[in-house]
This record gives sequence, structure tokens and C-alpha cells, in this order.
Amino acid sequence: MPCLLYCVTQPKQIVKIAAGVCEGEVQSREMLGVQVYWSEIANPEACLGSAESLKKAALQFHQVLREILATAAPIPFRFPTLLESEDGIEQQLAEGQELYRAALERIGDAVQYEVVASWAEDEQVDLATPVSGREYLQRRSQATERVAAIDSKLKSVTAGSVREWRARQERKSHRWFALVPRESRDRFVASLRGAGPSQGVRLRLSGPWPPAEFITPPGEHGHHL
Repeated sequence: MPCLLYCVTQPKQIVKIAAGVCEGEVQSREMLGVQVYWSEIANPEACLGSAESLKKAALQFHQVLREILATAAPIPFRFPTLLESEDGIEQQLAEGQELYRAALERIGDAVQYEVVASWAEDEQVDLATPVSGREYLQRRSQATERVAAIDSKLKSVTAGSVREWRARQERKSHRWFALVPRESRDRFVASLRGAGPSQGVRLRLSGPWPPAEFITPPGEHGHHL
């Protein structure tokens, strides 16, 4: 029967979950030095074939990850990773075996939080309107400075509760990812909430999430398995 993969965790971290995608039973087994989670999907076409059913399945997929995250640090597969049968799971794992093991060892029992910064002045800017080279460079310089200021503030106020930071520039926002040991979560959130506002910038905190951005070693771009 076709099966959908959720994630891998450290071996012997078994979390019992009532139902997963398309109400399928969430199964777990240790293979090749990791614990892998999946569900059998009797009818993938009915379950994942339309935009509406795919959206519902994605919500169920993320709910399973959140339940596992309550006690273990899952490294998720890209949704939806479908295999023809359970027999293909070991082959799928064998292809990335070293990456999975190294990532799980490096991440340990840590979770991911995200901080998104958006600036009020950017929301008024029409990115489609041409600007002079001089104005463009001025904007770039200002953007770099303000990102650096927030970066410094985040790292300063959360010092001691974050193992690693990663960041990504997006069109009208900047996104930071924090790898936070499970026992430091409350301290991390409290330190950000107590930091006070920064003028002209809106910061949004979300998490905890599976540590998907930290799968690859530092310096390489994070991605799902």
C-alpha cells in the first residue's frame, strides 16, 4: 500500500499518535539508525488529488509533526513524500542516511523558532517603480543597517538561550531562525518579549517548529529532506 513519510527522529524516540494524514494510522520503526514515521494511504488520489484535499492533508501532516515535537526533535520530509509501499522506506532512508544521522546528532533535542521583521516604510514602497541607481544603493545601505541593528538586538537579548541563528532576506521582510534547546524555550520567549519594541519595525515570533532550517551544516542553505 502507498505510504506517506513524515519525519525521522533519534532512534527509540517513539511517540504514539492516534491518526495522521487522511486519518491513516501513524506508524514508526527504527531503521538504519534513525526512527522513521509514516502512514499508509489507501487512496492517494482521493486523499491528495485536489487542492482542497491537499490543503487538509498538509494541515494533518503538520499536526503530526507538532505532536512528535512535544517530546522529540523531528526532521521532516518534504510534503508530500509518497512511496509505493512500506518496502521503499529503507531505500529512501539509505539515500540520505549520513545527512539524517549527522543532522540529528547536531540538532540534538532542540526546536526552531522564527522571527520575521517587516518595516512600516517598506509597505508604502512600490517595488515595481524604477528608481535611480543612487537611490537604489541608498535604500540597500539603509536596509543592511537596519537588519544589522535587529540582528544585533536579537542575539544580544537572547544570549545564552540560542544554540545557532540563521537568517534569510525576503522581498519585504527579513526572517531569522533560532535553534533553541528544549529546556531554554521559556527563557528564549521571555527574553524576546521583555526586549521592548524597536521603532518602525514589526517583529513576529512563531514556534516552536521542527528544526528544518538546520538540517544542513552552517554555511549551507537549509532545506527539507
